[in-house]
Amino acid sequence: MNTIPTLPDASLRRAGTKLVKTPLSEQAYEELKGQILDQQLTPGQRLNIDALSRSCGISSSPLREALARLVAEGLVVFTANAGFTVAPVPDPVRMRQLMEFRLVMEAYCVRVGAAAGDPAIVAALSKAIEDMAALRADGGLSYRHYRSFIALEQRFHETLIASGNNPVIAEAWRNLHLIINVARLSVVPHSDSLGSDAAVLEHRAILDAYVRQDAEAAEHAIKDHLTQAIARFSRTCLLYTSDAADE
Repeated sequence: MNTIPTLPDASLRRAGTKLVKTPLSEQAYEELKGQILDQQLTPGQRLNIDALSRSCGISSSPLREALARLVAEGLVVFTANAGFTVAPVPDPVRMRQLMEFRLVMEAYCVRVGAAAGDPAIVAALSKAIEDMAALRADGGLSYRHYRSFIALEQRFHETLIASGNNPVIAEAWRNLHLIINVARLSVVPHSDSLGSDAAVLEHRAILDAYVRQDAEAAEHAIKDHLTQAIARFSRTCLLYTSDAADE
């Protein structure tokens, strides 16, 4: 199975002019999360504590702390018989429910954010869209391209959430979005809409509403975008489950 490489440089973070050692559990958490997002650790894969401990060069205690955090975020599952495993891909019904909850949070935030008309928010949204369009123009459909596109989308939507100025929503959204991203990345080989032009246009509609400080139009645009995103993912899931059944 895939294991966690030792990353000595990641154990240090800069705080002002001093280097502060990052707790081992934090190192393990970041590395495990990265490997799950990058599909090095795949949905349903069992995570062996002893193997992870040897590869990391740290004891099982901080590893268990990291895994417990990933369980709380929904990226890892723990059962008494099987131990820790990477969470399975949500089925289409579950994914729709997650996206509907996301829609509620983002709809609230865009109404607040668009009405406020913060120039810094508008500039950040515009830059994210420019970068998405540039990536689309590059023409790549590889996993690397899709991973990059999802990162840009996340930056855009994080900005929308930030514009709502509600820390409780922001924290709930971050945890939810991790699960959604893993699900999207898990079905990449089966997708026909990797960073689609339609998605870029949908993001532009949201930005336009922010520029006009039109809260109603912003809410309509985000609802349309996420409704279309649900439909795109549902189509992809059908291909994913069909291919899995044929294997």
